[in-house]
Amino acid sequence: MQPQQHPDLRHGGPRHAPYAWEDTSTRFTSAQTTTSGTGKRHTADETSKTISSTQAVSSYARTGNVLPVAATTEPDIATNVQDAAGLSTEHRTVIKYRKNKALTPYYHETWKTLLHQHNLIEKYPMLLKILQYGFDAGIPNILTMYTPDNSPSLFTNTQQYQEIIDREFDSSRYLRPFSKEEVEDLLGPFQSSPLSLVPKSGKPNKFRAVHNFSFPRTPKNNIQSINQSIDTSSFPCTWGTFNTICSIIQNLPPGSQASIRDVAEAYRTIPITPSQWPGLVVKLREPDRFTINTNNNFGLTSAGGIHGSVADAGTDIFRASKIGPISKWVDDHIFFRILHKHLPAYNREREKWHSTITKNGGRLQEGSHFWYRGETIPDDSFMELDEDASFPFQDLSKASRRSEEDALFAYNGDDIDSISHTLEIPWEKSKTIPFSYSVTYLGFTWNLEEKTVEIPFTKKQKYLLAIVEWTERNTHTLEEVQKLYGKLLHASLIVTAGRAYLTNLETMIPTFTKKPFVARHAPKDTPHDLKWWTAALSSPTLTRNVPEPYDLIESRAYSDASSGFGIAIVIGDRWRAWKLLPGWKSEGRDIGWAESIGFELLVKAVTAECSPRDRFKVYGDNKGVVEGWWNRRSRNKPTKESF
Repeated sequence: MQPQQHPDLRHGGPRHAPYAWEDTSTRFTSAQTTTSGTGKRHTADETSKTISSTQAVSSYARTGNVLPVAATTEPDIATNVQDAAGLSTEHRTVIKYRKNKALTPYYHETWKTLLHQHNLIEKYPMLLKILQYGFDAGIPNILTMYTPDNSPSLFTNTQQYQEIIDREFDSSRYLRPFSKEEVEDLLGPFQSSPLSLVPKSGKPNKFRAVHNFSFPRTPKNNIQSINQSIDTSSFPCTWGTFNTICSIIQNLPPGSQASIRDVAEAYRTIPITPSQWPGLVVKLREPDRFTINTNNNFGLTSAGGIHGSVADAGTDIFRASKIGPISKWVDDHIFFRILHKHLPAYNREREKWHSTITKNGGRLQEGSHFWYRGETIPDDSFMELDEDASFPFQDLSKASRRSEEDALFAYNGDDIDSISHTLEIPWEKSKTIPFSYSVTYLGFTWNLEEKTVEIPFTKKQKYLLAIVEWTERNTHTLEEVQKLYGKLLHASLIVTAGRAYLTNLETMIPTFTKKPFVARHAPKDTPHDLKWWTAALSSPTLTRNVPEPYDLIESRAYSDASSGFGIAIVIGDRWRAWKLLPGWKSEGRDIGWAESIGFELLVKAVTAECSPRDRFKVYGDNKGVVEGWWNRRSRNKPTKESF
């Protein structure tokens, strides 16, 4: 059942989630009341306008790896959103209505039923209250009013600005415009973050609203950015990484297909608890006009993990409903389906994976990343998965009428739609890719029949343009370095030799530590690296086989180097040695370089006696060089050239 909109709230009333705040604490039962660091928000009358600090400790309690929910004694907004007697009844009604009804398409009673039905409630113990009352995004208590100017782009792109703002008001995620004084009366001190319009890549006259929650860049006058106090490790979720997708594809039976689904305005579907609204206020273009944003926002350090926790539960519900394999990266979901004749054998494999994952500790966390460690493979690495493989999949081909092709597979798009409708997941239909043997995901084209992965033509053109734009400038900011580096690092997943041609950009990044916003000259060898990348990205096709486990040949091959003697290699019971010439330690060459040359000579000797597809293990005693060899790069130029 869909709730009806309040008749007086064209710009303020929510359209979903018919829940009311209860006199029930949302504090974790294990949380202790703090006596310092966080405190009750001041009322407008209690707050001195000369106070100048934000509280760096967030107002939520943490337990293990569970995402935080607002830690208020009573989930009543009265402690944070004051009853402003001087405001109109309409304004007070807007706030009161929203505080009682979190805005989200995800109806918590439906999710409650499914989480209990599939025994997932213990894995996601706080999710239901979060959907009812909103997430605590880790925003600190705001004790000082701070409303910096927005970007001039709001005034140069007036039509696009108005369309974006109107859409936010029409969706009720923005509460109707207020004056600065009115917002302060309602919320107490608040902080806005500069808003700008950024062109969408490849979409002329289309812009994205970007809130710079990392402003001010450095704390000043005891004012710090909203993001500065947010710890991403408090908001972990799974990520369908390149390695995860490779593991899934390599283990798919023959004839499998994939489909792509994209959640529409994914971050904006998640409500934020009212105690956090003071850090989400938006300064509008018009003089003395502000709006209260009530939903998750792109640009928040915690935004990805906040949405990811809901998406994790959603993907687990799909798996428990016998649909999969499935993975996701933020709002992009990839559904794999297999021929139902292969289901028994595939489920037996999943049972083995689940046993191994359980022995390896189940769900693991590294920073903001939840993941599951599968079996160790012959090259001493391991399967990296984003689920515990606890749910077997089922043949749903007879659940409804379907096409002749669909009838061959375990499930089809209608089965996805059925569960999506129950969960009220708002897929962006224009971005749906039907089941096929080839799909684009993570910026790559994956061919499931040939088990290859390729950089699409449009992506290559985008990266080449980024290099051209870089070369047109003499100096570069940290943001410019990070953007180009990120693009080329992404490409190096396919062009693996490219890792050796990222070292100058990597060397440049730490130079911004003290002054991150001052443009700097790139290292002198950067043009050489970018020339290599330009040639590589200009290739007609950039494709590689999806990485797979392989057996290693134990060749008993070792190399070593000594600055006082030289370089030696040993293969089995044979050896050879070379003396380093006088003056070798110059022009950047060091013992690391000598060790890398030892590796190079060793590999040349071993490969002379192996077939082209053989994989073999070699040994060295210099950790930096061994790890550099794994990563195919070194910051030392002569060593990099050897790699």
